[in-house]
Amino acid sequence: MNESIPQLIVSPTRRERFAAACLIALAVLFCFGELVQNPNQILVGAHRGGENDLTAYFLRALDLPGKAIVERRLPGWNPHLSLGSPTWGNPQSLLFYPPNWICWWLGSLAASWLMVAHHWWAGFGTYHWARQLRLRHMTALIAGVVGAAAPYAIAHTAEGHFPQTCVMAWLPWAFWAFERFLVTNGRRWLGVSVCLAMSFLGGHVQESFYLAMLLSFCLLFSLCTSFFDRPMKGDGDASERRTQAQVKQLIGFWCLAGVVTIGLVLVELLPTFSNSRLSMRASGLPLSLAGDGLKWSHISLLWNSQSLSTESQATSFGGWEFCFHFGIVPALLVMAAMVIGRQRPGTRRLLVLLLVTVLFAFGARSPLFRMCHAWLPGIASFRSPARALYLSSMIVSVLAAIGWESLWSKSADEGAVRSRSFRFASILVIGAIVFELGTFSSRAIATIPQMALRRDSSISQFFREHHSVDRVLSGIGLYDDREAHHDSVQKLLGYEPFMFLRYALFLDALTPEGSKLDPGGFQPPSFRDLHKPLVDLAGVRYAVMPAEQRDISGWKRVSSGTVPAEIVVENGDDPQSAPSSKSWSYSIFENQTVLPRAFVIGTVTESGTATQGSKLPRLLEQINPRETVLLQRDILPEGSERTPFVEAKIESYTDNEVRVRATSSGHGYLVLTDLFHPGWSATVDDQPTTILPANIAFRAVSLEPGEHSIVFRFAVPGWKAGAIVSIFTWLAVFAISVRGMVISARQRG
Repeated sequence: MNESIPQLIVSPTRRERFAAACLIALAVLFCFGELVQNPNQILVGAHRGGENDLTAYFLRALDLPGKAIVERRLPGWNPHLSLGSPTWGNPQSLLFYPPNWICWWLGSLAASWLMVAHHWWAGFGTYHWARQLRLRHMTALIAGVVGAAAPYAIAHTAEGHFPQTCVMAWLPWAFWAFERFLVTNGRRWLGVSVCLAMSFLGGHVQESFYLAMLLSFCLLFSLCTSFFDRPMKGDGDASERRTQAQVKQLIGFWCLAGVVTIGLVLVELLPTFSNSRLSMRASGLPLSLAGDGLKWSHISLLWNSQSLSTESQATSFGGWEFCFHFGIVPALLVMAAMVIGRQRPGTRRLLVLLLVTVLFAFGARSPLFRMCHAWLPGIASFRSPARALYLSSMIVSVLAAIGWESLWSKSADEGAVRSRSFRFASILVIGAIVFELGTFSSRAIATIPQMALRRDSSISQFFREHHSVDRVLSGIGLYDDREAHHDSVQKLLGYEPFMFLRYALFLDALTPEGSKLDPGGFQPPSFRDLHKPLVDLAGVRYAVMPAEQRDISGWKRVSSGTVPAEIVVENGDDPQSAPSSKSWSYSIFENQTVLPRAFVIGTVTESGTATQGSKLPRLLEQINPRETVLLQRDILPEGSERTPFVEAKIESYTDNEVRVRATSSGHGYLVLTDLFHPGWSATVDDQPTTILPANIAFRAVSLEPGEHSIVFRFAVPGWKAGAIVSIFTWLAVFAISVRGMVISARQRG
């Protein structure tokens, strides 16, 4: 078996690699022709006027770590949205994904071209995967082109799903490494670990989790077919039936690959796991939310993607999420693989994987997903099972190539005339695929000038003139998260996909029953949706409202004016013109009864065991935050003299450290109205103390009578242990790789 391994490893020549890289690059540039024509613009979707996740979230999120690095500090805590949240431990910050570091150097606007590069990398990986399955160079090029321009991936790129695009690029490379793992009976396990690690660091755990589960299922399927059945002639899984010892060896190497993968990503995995236990999804999502997948009506998209019109995207996201389309030509070639190419290496396995991923994508409508939701740990933590179509798209890419090669059988190698005919026909098929998928891409992709993004509006100018640590209540339409980050303003509402449970419970108490307050800020807030005492408690000094908002007790109108829409693109000939044709009227209200961001209070209302469900929000609704603080348990001495409510002074406020000066006439608690998180530690007069969760969401430390200096510091939970393990694991991987290259060079010599 050892002697047969070199023949089972298929590596394209340098000339073939270069040709594949160039052809796939041309196909990708054709699909993203809009960006090629306007290279300094921002890549968006051709719907909702340029609004997508890139402009709403990632342009800001990608800037935040770079700013921290420039200031020579760790990118730990982000105080600007949702009472604060950690940057490290939020996978979508892509802190440890090396390609993303380009955004720190060139700025977040480089994200557009970085997404395009990942489409090329996906196609290049699909080409190598097809070659490892022993497909000819020309046939593998078909796989590469389809993989690079997969409609589902294009659609998500149009939606601005930056981390999903990064993860998508590593899916075919993981399958390529897995094929090499199988044919070497597990000895080529290292590539699997590296590809899985890179997909995890790419920033969207869901697709990486699906990938790991699918490869594990694929291994089980391969073992079953090779151990219990006589393999078909030419099957690439093994040259003979695997013995029991070989099966154990494969399983052992697979476990080793899993352990090394964990070691490679532990620097991100530990904080992410810690945060996930504090999030809304800690106990899993119900089937009604986690199972929102494809509908049976989406089957028609297989041959008619036009029914997924861009007009349907104008009001809400969701259409591109269910883009059940792979292209007409690739779909026809997959049918050829199913009918003619079943005997080719690995085809049966790929067909089974395609069936599994598609059935899974139907979510609760599929018995397969319902079974996975009930029995597989982690499945219930994610929504939108249709994202398994990323995997389906890559599998379709290779099956399309298998289908094309099956149509020619061996005739492509029989004589120069047939060989030339095969190459010429392959070029025509590649051209047809590029034209079809490029046409789809042109309907989904658009660009907007950088100047189309609203900046330096009159609202921004107001808050720069009235800068403080007090919070602002505003929807995205009038004052978006990107502007708030640029102005160093803290917003109560904001688009943060990683929502913490304590923040959600506080919002539950903040909003009366029947209110329509949108935590993401996509819908403009209204005073009628707010419980005023808790708005005061959250430190909201200003509210940016539509101009038609009527005056209300406790709020003073301090400014009015108009601002351009968040994104405005003119239809003129000059794409670089600064548009200003659309505008919105607004009013800024000042809260006349706002509480200070830090204060001392002595009276306690104990919540006791009421830590679950709706009990805590209902308790918080009933208290007066100026008279008492809601704690699980009062730890101050019983019968001690308590201080009345008194303001504390915030001496300095940075992302990872807050210094407060407080004076207490009796025993009491200093309350800082920032989100409680276990990564925060505190000292009182340089002595460590315990931080308690106060009023559900905030931080509190106990104080004795007198004047005190309190310092809060943030450190990412588990970052030291994770960093040490990951550094040594990457060094070990590098050493093993170099040793392998040296041995291979000696054998060739």
